[in-house]
Amino acid sequence: MTPHHLRLTAFGPFAGTVAVDLDALAANGLFLLHGQTGAGKTTLLDGLGYALFGRVPGARQAAKRLRSDYATSEVRTEVQLEVTLAGRYLRITRSPQQERAKTRGTGSTTEPAKVLLEERRGATWSTVSTRVGEADAEIGDLVGMSAEQFFQVVLLPQGEFAQFLRATSVDRAAVLQKLFGTERFAEVEAWLVNRRRSTADEVAVARGSLSQLLARVAQAAAARLPEDDSTTNWAQTLQAAALQAETTAAQAIATTSGLRDDRRHDADAAALLARRQDQLRTALRRRSELDADRPALLGLQIEVAAAARAAEVASVLTDAASRRTARDTALAAEAVARSGLAAAGVAVDLAADGLRRTAADARAQSGRLEALRAVDSGRRAALAEAAQAGDEQADALTKESGFELQLALLPASRALHSARLDAARAAAEKAPASTAERDRLAALRPDLVQLRKAEQQLSSLTEQHLSARETALSLAEKAHDLRAANVNSMIARLAFALEHDTPCPVCGALEHPDPSELRDEGVSSDDEDRARVTAVTAQAEVADLEARVAAERATAASLRARLNGLTLPGVDEALAALEVELSVLREQASQGLPAAADLATLDRQHTELAVAQVAAGAQAAAASRRAAEATRRADTAAAELATGLGSAMDLDVALTGVAALILATTDAADAADALSVAQDELDRAQLLAGTACAAVGFASATDALAAARPPTWREEAAAQLRASADTAAAVAATLADPELTVDLTVPAPVAQTLAAVDAADQLVKAAVADHAEHLHRRTSLEALAPLLLEAVHDLEPLELRAREARTLADLCAGAGANGLKMTLSAYVLAARLEEVAAAASVRLLRMTQGRYALIHTDGAARGGVRSGLGLLARDSWSGQDRDTATLSGGETFLASLALALGLADVVSQEAGGSQIGALFVDEGFGTLDDDTLDEVMDVLDGLREGGRIVGLVSHVAELRQRIPAQVQVTKTRAGSAVVLHGC
Repeated sequence: MTPHHLRLTAFGPFAGTVAVDLDALAANGLFLLHGQTGAGKTTLLDGLGYALFGRVPGARQAAKRLRSDYATSEVRTEVQLEVTLAGRYLRITRSPQQERAKTRGTGSTTEPAKVLLEERRGATWSTVSTRVGEADAEIGDLVGMSAEQFFQVVLLPQGEFAQFLRATSVDRAAVLQKLFGTERFAEVEAWLVNRRRSTADEVAVARGSLSQLLARVAQAAAARLPEDDSTTNWAQTLQAAALQAETTAAQAIATTSGLRDDRRHDADAAALLARRQDQLRTALRRRSELDADRPALLGLQIEVAAAARAAEVASVLTDAASRRTARDTALAAEAVARSGLAAAGVAVDLAADGLRRTAADARAQSGRLEALRAVDSGRRAALAEAAQAGDEQADALTKESGFELQLALLPASRALHSARLDAARAAAEKAPASTAERDRLAALRPDLVQLRKAEQQLSSLTEQHLSARETALSLAEKAHDLRAANVNSMIARLAFALEHDTPCPVCGALEHPDPSELRDEGVSSDDEDRARVTAVTAQAEVADLEARVAAERATAASLRARLNGLTLPGVDEALAALEVELSVLREQASQGLPAAADLATLDRQHTELAVAQVAAGAQAAAASRRAAEATRRADTAAAELATGLGSAMDLDVALTGVAALILATTDAADAADALSVAQDELDRAQLLAGTACAAVGFASATDALAAARPPTWREEAAAQLRASADTAAAVAATLADPELTVDLTVPAPVAQTLAAVDAADQLVKAAVADHAEHLHRRTSLEALAPLLLEAVHDLEPLELRAREARTLADLCAGAGANGLKMTLSAYVLAARLEEVAAAASVRLLRMTQGRYALIHTDGAARGGVRSGLGLLARDSWSGQDRDTATLSGGETFLASLALALGLADVVSQEAGGSQIGALFVDEGFGTLDDDTLDEVMDVLDGLREGGRIVGLVSHVAELRQRIPAQVQVTKTRAGSAVVLHGC
């Protein structure tokens, strides 16, 4: 991997576009990246990582703040890198997810992350991919390592490797696992643990199944479990015993079944005798009952014969009865019809012919009355017309009075609208002056608002200025304290490193009679530089706030002079009052035209009401004349009607009376004719019924009716006679049966023989149950014995596999036969760490002039398991292995740098020997003395072999003199910028 050109746009602190020509820097091999704190030195390295992997190292990726806060909305965040990967010259252009303005309408929309991967072929660029996932996979294959490995191998983070140098075994294992991808060995350990658990579970299940089979065999045989391992012999013995017991039980069934058959034969004979005795007793009882019922049956035979003869004449008797009913109905109807004659004024005993003549006279009278109906209708129409004319007259008089009242009210309304018109004209004249005053005050209001904001801003800036000044003083004191602490720390470290007969690095003396007792406070020159820069920055902020306070104070004074004492509340109150006044004036002025229109309307109404009043008077006079004429016509018709009706009250009453007379006489005549016909038919039916009854042997029709019975009764009586005859025949046949010649004095022994049968049945059931139990036991043992033998045979290979799995799992977990007491993953990581320590020692020995080397140890035992990830610093001067925590600040930096470079070598080899054409080392050089810095620079200079470019990120001023090729990052209020020097 060799980078050529890097370009960042709106990325991190860079508001615009910055470019770094890495090819130009590569001409020198070694370059320095420096600048103010927070200017964006690390952001350049973040851009390199983001272009390759779409992410940045560590916590900066979690913050997801790649876009510059200084960039305008029109500028899109973008990173472009030209790089050679695996011999291919590529250009990678990436942009993160970001907000942009909508092309249509207002608001913003989210633009997704994009990538463009291009390859240079000759003089042209060709697109390889525009899909994020596809491009990431292509770049990852060409780089040959993961993002985590790249960030540790190419972007060497010194702070993190100082932590790695002094880390615990657990933390060191986490870093190594992430870099070397040893998760597969941990997965092997987990798989073996699961395998040990699963095989143990299989053995437990198999043993459980065997125990269940043993328990089932013991339960089936009603025996105890064997006390030794002779499981097969024990089961065979139980099978033989069960077979013998089953045979014995079968013989007992045969013996008890024969005894039961004999007892059942005796019980059947006793039951037969008991049935014959019961049949004989029943036949004798039925014969006695038939003898007692014989007289009643004879009477029933006579009654059935009479009912049969009565049934022959039933039709003529029924017809005579219906004729009598019809005659009685006609007689009652005639009485009802004649009862209405008295109310109509007709004699009740009048014959049918007289009734019909009376009805004819009534119909003639009805015709004469109908002729008067037209006269009555004319009278009613004349009365209605007179009433309508009277209503019209009253309505016209009411209208005339209303018009007169409205005319009286019009003068007052006209005076009111005249006053409205005068007020509207006065308001229209006053409105322009109020409008001008309102506009004048409204024009001054923005200055008042600006004055208020200026005063508020002045107050806020004054408070910020006071706070910033206090902070600057505090930071200056802190910087001074850190400088003193740094001096004390350097003295303490020098004093701590003094050893007898060892030259003092300051004066060269071999004796050190009074070394300083100052304590190392852990403060470095970097801490001092950062504090000094922070204090200077704070002082600059104070100066900036002082300028802003003065500007705001001048703005406020200018506004006060222009406003001449006016206040914003006073102006707002005056504007509100003027708006109310203008609203009232506009409302009054708007009433001018409506008031003039209303006056014209009132004049027109006065003319219309006067005309309408005269018309209403004429209408009332015409209605009065029509009412008098209609009343005269009604009186003439009433006189003619009274002459025609005579004594009747009115025409409708007279017509109703005549209609009632016609109806009453007609109904009475019809009822008299119907009664005569019904009496003739009754006489003929009675003569026919008497003749038919005499023919079948009855003295009269009355006797025939008395003997008649319903058909159902006759059928039931005949059936009763037949049943009695059948019963008598059956009883006689039963008494004649020779098998019923039995003695009734001695009862049959049924109960005794049944009891004997029950006793025999119980014996048989007991024998059968005993046989079933032994049969079930034998069949159960025959089924369980093969299963038991199979379970015993299957258990052996399962136990063998479980022992093998347990042995392997214990070995990989650091237990059992594992003499090192190290897990498999720890062993692999220890081997990698040993390679890293060996590679780091080569460079550390050179940087420390052969004094220090890094060695790895098995680490401290914890719980009987060793991690194998310990690191010690071997001091060749003292011949002792020291804990890395005892190294001084400068020694720690050298060891950390060597460790980072050694780890880079091993990771590169692990990744398939990927060629790394660039290295970047971040900070840490400020703790080195001049000689050590020379050694370190020689080591770093050696890294340039093969055309590799090495970049150092540092604040150390001496490096600016040593390294001519430099990338300087400067920061301003509008964002950071990049300047290249010496290339």
